[in-house]
Parts: sequence; C-alpha cells; structure tokens
Amino acid sequence: MARPTMLTASIAAAMFGALWLSHVQADGQTLSELIAGAKKEPELAFVAGATTFGGRQAFAELQAVFNKKFGLSARLNLTAGPSMPAMAARIITEAKAGRKSSTDGHLGPPATHAELHNEKLLERVAYAKIFPWLTKEMEILPAETVLVYTSLQGILYNSNLLAKDKTPKTYEDLVDQKLSQSWAGKMAIPPYSSWLVELSLFWGEKKVLDYLRKLLPLSAGQVRYGEIEERVSSGEFLVMANSGSAVEGMWEWQAKGAPLVAVTASDPVLTSYFQLGVPKNSAHPNLAKLFVAFMASPEAQRIVEKHEKRSSHLVVGTRMAKYVKENRLKLQSAADLIASFHEGKGLEFRAELTNMLKQ
Repeated sequence: MARPTMLTASIAAAMFGALWLSHVQADGQTLSELIAGAKKEPELAFVAGATTFGGRQAFAELQAVFNKKFGLSARLNLTAGPSMPAMAARIITEAKAGRKSSTDGHLGPPATHAELHNEKLLERVAYAKIFPWLTKEMEILPAETVLVYTSLQGILYNSNLLAKDKTPKTYEDLVDQKLSQSWAGKMAIPPYSSWLVELSLFWGEKKVLDYLRKLLPLSAGQVRYGEIEERVSSGEFLVMANSGSAVEGMWEWQAKGAPLVAVTASDPVLTSYFQLGVPKNSAHPNLAKLFVAFMASPEAQRIVEKHEKRSSHLVVGTRMAKYVKENRLKLQSAADLIASFHEGKGLEFRAELTNMLKQ
C-alpha cells in the first residue's frame, strides 16, 4: 500500500479537525462554542501549590501549547495558594456567598472533589465526547473531573543503608519482628490517617488498627509528604512507612544520585488520582473546561513530566503508564475511593486513627 502524500495527510488532518469540532457536550455546547466563549475570556486564574505542574516556568510552556492547540491568546496564570482541601473549602465558601471562585479550576484527589460534588459545585462536561484524546475512564467523577496525574503510594527506603535481604517489600514487612529490627527507631511515618483509611478498603478496619498499634512503637517521628525524600536519602531515616508519591519521589531523587528506592507495598497499589474540575462559580468557565481537557493531552503531559516527574497512567506513552504496565501493577479502584468519600462512612474509624497518630 502506498504511503499517504503530504497533501492527502493534510486533507485527513482537516477532516479529523472537522470531526473533532463536531463533538457535542452534554448541555449542547460544542467545542467550537467553547473556543468561541474562551476567546472572550482573556485569562485563566489557577490557584494551587507554587510548584504545581512544574511551576511558573512550566506554565509558560503550557500556555504556548494550549493557545496553539485551540487558536487562542489567553494567559494561564498560576497563583500560589493553600492546600487542596483548603482550596476546596474556599470555593464552597465563595459560592455560598454568591461570589465568583478565586480559581477557575480545582486540582485535588477524590476527597476534595467529593466535597465539591456533594455541594453540586462542579460543572458537568461530557469531556470524553468532546475531546478525542480523552476516555470515559479518565473522568474519575463522570462528566465532572478529569485525571491529570497518578501518584503511586508506597514505602521509601535508603538502599545504601539497608541490606538487600532486609528491605521491606510490603506494608506488613514494616512490622515483621525479624525485618523491623533493621529500621526500628529509624523509621518515619506520615502524620496523616488517609493512607490507613485507604488500606482498610481491602484490609478491613480491624487489621488496620492492629497494624497501626504495631507500627507506632517502631517510629522515630512523623514527617509530612514532600519533606521525607531528602531525609531518607541523607540517612536521617532509613525508611518512610508511606509516601503519597513514592514512585515520583524515587524518580526525582534518583536523578540526583540519591539512594532512594520506592516500593508499591500493597496489591492493589494505594493510588492517588489527582483530577481537575471546573467550579460552577468559575469566572472563566470556557477557558477552564478547555484547560481541564488540555492537561490530560499528550502535549501537556510531556511538559508536566519534564518539570515535575508526574503524569497520568491513562495517557499512552507517559512514564507512569509505562511503569504501571511494565510492573503489571493493579491500582486501587478509583470508584471504590470515591464511594468511600461520598458515603461518608467510617468517621469514628478515621477519628480513632487520627487520635492514635497524635499520641
């Protein structure tokens, strides 16, 4: 079969573009209408952590590719703001006061989007129908949020200071009487109960409580996510019981020459699904919807991966997609996580875990 000429390829691209523009949103809005609306919105306000998606340098690159993709000249403004839960609370407060949201898009895990969903504050958009690079699986909350990066939780350890046959491979290993002698008094634990709550979805509450009672006496202190990689790499701690982005942390610090190894210590793997959604009180809703979809595109994923080592396991070709496939990992069900937050069950269990961590 003859290869297509540049002319036929151009015609095919034009036909694809026409088909792409014809996709219709659930509320009747087409992509062409979204773009037309976005042209009347000069800038997108995005409030998140200062290094989100790679920070300001990455946002300059994202802006250029975003505008080229949609034929716009918009500004994508990243403003450093509070934590994800605090940002969700701010959106809710602003909506109840009848004010526009200070951010046009919210980035967060299932827990924070569950709050916005329950308040009916997320725009409904048929993302997978409008944008050809998106799938229904990427809509973690159907028609409300889109997965933009996947964080695999797990154990971190210093490979220079632990013998290979003494390294932990599962969460259960951390409290094994023979193995734990190697890191007793040199292990950090996170000050959060969320990872233990997530473990309970397939371990059960009783096993998690018994596990935490064994884990706490071995701990040398509590360290927040984002602060632990350097402290394990330096040898201050030998092991971190759980890191919310263990695999990405390993990639980042191994690139610096650090002896940091991550272990996805459960099957299924504890997984954090970070999504973008558009608040209903967004001041620039058309730009925001385009931005949400764009951040799950291969072009945007490459930029974020370059600057922040993060990517979605559902976007073909990303480092995370390759890692999950090559290691044949089964990830924790996003639907189960969402259900656990939406149902609001286990409040007493969460409180008991939190109190144990505070003692």
